[in-house]
Amino acid sequence: MSDRAPSPALRPARSLGIDLARGLAVVLMIQTHAFDGWVSSVDKQSTGYWLSRVFSNIPAPLFLLLAGLSLGLQAQSAERAQKDLAMVRAGMARRALEVVGYGYLVSLVYALLDWRFDVATLLRADILHCIGLSLLVCTYLLVGRGALGLRTLLVVGIGVGLGLAQRWLPHMPLPFAALLGLVVDVAPITRFPLLPLCGFTALGVFVGMRLRLTEWSVKKSLLVALGAIAVVYPLQQLTHLTVALLGGRLSRAHPAVIWNFLEGTARAMAVLAVSLAASGQLSERTYGWLLRLGRGSMLAYAFHIPLCYGRVAGPVIGQLNMAQATPLVLLLIALTWLVVWLRDGIEQRRKLARIPQSVVGMLIVLLGSSAVMAQPSGSVAGLPAAPAIATPSDANANEQSVIASELAQDGQHALAFALWPSEAYRARVEVAEHFSLKDEVERCHQLFGAGQFRESAEAYAHLFAARPDLVRVLFNIAQSLRRAGESRPALAFYRRYLDADPQTPLRAEVDGYIRELSALVSAKAQLGRQPSASPPLYKRVWFWVTLTGGVALVVTTAVILGVTLNTPVTPPPPEEVLGPFDVVFPRVN
Repeated sequence: MSDRAPSPALRPARSLGIDLARGLAVVLMIQTHAFDGWVSSVDKQSTGYWLSRVFSNIPAPLFLLLAGLSLGLQAQSAERAQKDLAMVRAGMARRALEVVGYGYLVSLVYALLDWRFDVATLLRADILHCIGLSLLVCTYLLVGRGALGLRTLLVVGIGVGLGLAQRWLPHMPLPFAALLGLVVDVAPITRFPLLPLCGFTALGVFVGMRLRLTEWSVKKSLLVALGAIAVVYPLQQLTHLTVALLGGRLSRAHPAVIWNFLEGTARAMAVLAVSLAASGQLSERTYGWLLRLGRGSMLAYAFHIPLCYGRVAGPVIGQLNMAQATPLVLLLIALTWLVVWLRDGIEQRRKLARIPQSVVGMLIVLLGSSAVMAQPSGSVAGLPAAPAIATPSDANANEQSVIASELAQDGQHALAFALWPSEAYRARVEVAEHFSLKDEVERCHQLFGAGQFRESAEAYAHLFAARPDLVRVLFNIAQSLRRAGESRPALAFYRRYLDADPQTPLRAEVDGYIRELSALVSAKAQLGRQPSASPPLYKRVWFWVTLTGGVALVVTTAVILGVTLNTPVTPPPPEEVLGPFDVVFPRVN
């Protein structure tokens, strides 16, 4: 990401396309996070929401590619000027580490806004950490080195390969897990790991240093864009096919991530090429607002996240339909542009006062978000804040990660693994090497039939840990938790089941449970937020006087009637113990 103020002098045309691409990445990032955070689970099944998700996988690869592209262009300029490459690399490394530092600073700001100082928030490995570390790796492995093409392929290949190997990493306690989470996925620390995402930055360096894209004609840019768009769909299908053949869930440790990585590269290159073509044909006035957003992308990122997911966004998180959310998304884009404009306006004063640019940006984020928090909860300005960039992750995945972390903290590692299949959770689950699947299923059935729903959920979770191919077990876990009255984790498991088996014949039934539990969880959250206008009844004197008198009256009346009538009481009919049988078991041969 870039956070440089626009120079008063006319910028060269060759850089406008890059800044325009970065501006488009900001807009796509904001709409992705806003719709993800605000739209209800029911409306996320709509066509409008599906259309918004078509662009959701573009921002992260594009930001990483553009970061590498800028690094490559700087390196190329330094080589032409015959500068000392060791000094150049040292300067680039300092800048890369600054970006990582900004990442931790942003996490601290989010913690202050939400007043949430848990380790997963403060030490989260997010997009800025990934960009900074990727720049650091590429600085020392690619800048000023020979055989750039081969080195780039090695960085990409090793990055993807080590990412695939992360499934065999042992569980590590904090603070070591926080350090490892910068490199590979470690729940609940990691949002954007270095591996394999640094490959996007490496490709950007190669493009900047060797392809001379700043000299591309409009025709060549459009041809590259069309070629990149043409391969997106085949790569998507290869990803789905690989997941279907190998089983499991798409993750950075699944072999299907190879096609997913290539798809992200194609999407990013398509946006970059279109931006280069547009900057060569259109007047700068037509897209100047995007240039400002692009040049202030780091501030735009830091500002809008607290208005999409966190405490500030409480009144609208998961509450809106697409028609309600769309104008608010446009408003958020305009508000973010205004914040960047404000930052640019005080840039000269900052330089005169020698105030670090990061301090100015973070103060704007704090003041802007605090102003939003001061609005009444029902006002339009009452938008959101949260501790995560949706990438990856969407809001449902983020909620699953949070609940899994809570389960793991309570020692329920099997349930945590079933909800969020992290190897860190799996390593804490004890599973017998040899067991009878039929006996285990019958044991789960007996627990459920006896009304021990919490215990049956645990038993199913252990069964899933031993046989993760039995995805229907996730539905059983959700059913058990729902019958145990644990609405929030049950809702997460129903969604997890649909993620694992979207074509399930139980889809209509599961959607019904999701709607029911979503309303219940939302209602509980609203009740929890409502302030108590008066003391509870049990603290009122008249309540106890009335209760005592009522109990005395009932007891006296019962004694008199019992003695006078001496009528035997007929026992009620026996209560049905099991109720409707609503647990589905995998077939056992």
